[in-house]
Amino acid sequence: MTQQAWLISPLFTGVFVTLGIILFFQLLVRSFVNHTNQGTQPLNYLVGRLSLLSVAYFSILGVYFEFAAAQTNQDIAFINFRLLLLSYVIIFLGQRTSLIVILTSIIARLLLLGPNASTWNFILLTIVMYLLFSINLHLVRKYQAKQYLLVAILDVIVQIFWFGLYFIHSKSLGIISLRDAFYYWVSFMIMNAFLYYGLMWLNNENDYLTTLVHQATFDPLTHLENYSVFKKDFTTQFEAFHHDNQSLAMITLDIDYFKRVNDQYGHLAGNKVLAAMGAILSEAVAKIPNAHAYRVGGEEFNILLPNTDLEEAHEFSRQLQAQIRQTTFSIADSKAIHITISMGVTTLRESDVTQNLLYERADQMLYHSKGEGRDRITVSQEEPHASLSSQPERE
Repeated sequence: MTQQAWLISPLFTGVFVTLGIILFFQLLVRSFVNHTNQGTQPLNYLVGRLSLLSVAYFSILGVYFEFAAAQTNQDIAFINFRLLLLSYVIIFLGQRTSLIVILTSIIARLLLLGPNASTWNFILLTIVMYLLFSINLHLVRKYQAKQYLLVAILDVIVQIFWFGLYFIHSKSLGIISLRDAFYYWVSFMIMNAFLYYGLMWLNNENDYLTTLVHQATFDPLTHLENYSVFKKDFTTQFEAFHHDNQSLAMITLDIDYFKRVNDQYGHLAGNKVLAAMGAILSEAVAKIPNAHAYRVGGEEFNILLPNTDLEEAHEFSRQLQAQIRQTTFSIADSKAIHITISMGVTTLRESDVTQNLLYERADQMLYHSKGEGRDRITVSQEEPHASLSSQPERE
């Protein structure tokens, strides 16, 4: 496209468009991750709903390029954008997924410009470039070459294309001068460099932020969410109870005589027990929708069970206690021990005008279990109506 049509140099316009595409996509990704509560998971554009978002975004982008080319009748001016789109969807979305984006662009081309010579050449060019870019990516990854080599080879492939187009003098794709071929090639290299650097920088930032969020929200030993996440989730569930009448059960539990394990076998042995406990609790809550387990202290854990009544929470705690009793905890190559836990079980009540009332009641149930000799479950009674006090149910 000419400078008069763009009003500013097309090279600078191309750079800004390229950076804008990256930044807008990353904004969409971060909003999606925050909305779906996946902020602690590594970003993977190849699977799940994030893959669908990526395919939709770049497919719309491909359609836009074809629409803009048809409207301005400047097909050749958008070739670099198409080549960049093609190369980076292959790199980040994978070869199979990128076929959806390519197919969408081809369909848009056929609908907007019809099945003419230019369209068939466009399809042929897309297929050839797809194969070349895929081979380039495969070889770089196979031989574990530096990433910048991938970018350099892309530049060489596109150089061959532009100077080849000059020698071929294809009317359907556009007849260009040697100066134009050189200009378009240099423009591609600059936009390619900006795109590569921008994507790498943003991906590194995403990985760094994900790591920070994970460290701030997960206990590194048990891999359970920590106390700060518990407080946040507890507040959310408390509000849901009072606004949406959503029931909530809470279980507090403690490893019995854990200090003896540390004193007798050492802290490394104690860490192994805690790590194993984290795995057991994670597996247990995974069976209940929206349930979460948290490590809130040294050997102290909390469990939140939304949409669960007192009887269901009691049954869950019995099964969990029995599983832990039967588990053999390996603490060394030839040493293994058995442990027990004490538990307190309660549910949120209408009279709980603050979160602390539920938390304190759950703690009281736990302390009662420990006071009665440990290895017990103490369950609070249902909300009393005739009296303001209630006695715990023990087993």
